[in-house]
Amino acid sequence: MGAKENIEYIKQELSSEEKFLESVIKAEKFYKKHKKLIIGLLAAVVIGGIGYGAYEMKVEHDLVVSNKAYQRALQNPDDKEALALLKEKNPKLYHLFLYQQAVKKRDKAALQQIAASSDSVLADLAKYHLAALQKKIEALDVYALNSEALLRELALLDESYLLMEQKDVAKARDKLAKIEKSPATAYALLLAHYGVKVAQ
Repeated sequence: MGAKENIEYIKQELSSEEKFLESVIKAEKFYKKHKKLIIGLLAAVVIGGIGYGAYEMKVEHDLVVSNKAYQRALQNPDDKEALALLKEKNPKLYHLFLYQQAVKKRDKAALQQIAASSDSVLADLAKYHLAALQKKIEALDVYALNSEALLRELALLDESYLLMEQKDVAKARDKLAKIEKSPATAYALLLAHYGVKVAQ
């Protein structure tokens, strides 16, 4: 390297060090000017992280406790302590348990309460079970008319079966024709075949 090249190299190094020092000074001025804001933001991030972690731990703990309470309630539906704990820690699972028990016991009063609840899925399922338990064509028809009903096809299937028991095969077939591609389609085909034999 020649002297000229060395001088150029030194100038470039000094220039880059100068720029680095300049950026450090700017950063230091910025920090001093906004010190409280920066510290506040860092503290908020740390506190938020700790709070989020604590919340996640509480949610996980409540889930474990509610699952144990649910298992106890399944083994003994009269365990008031387990039911109270389940209701407190996981109200949705508690309402699901009540629904399961109402269906199991064919408890129309409990199903009516669930049908009026704010949980749209359980309310819909309870409405279907109420209509099925009543074994009334009108109740099943009202349920099946709701295009968003979760068990619409099953209601149509139940309704068709009741119509066939009354020897109204034509109306039953109309109901079966409304069952679109679903798991109930195979049963609808079997019931339609059964209806032909009933009519003979």
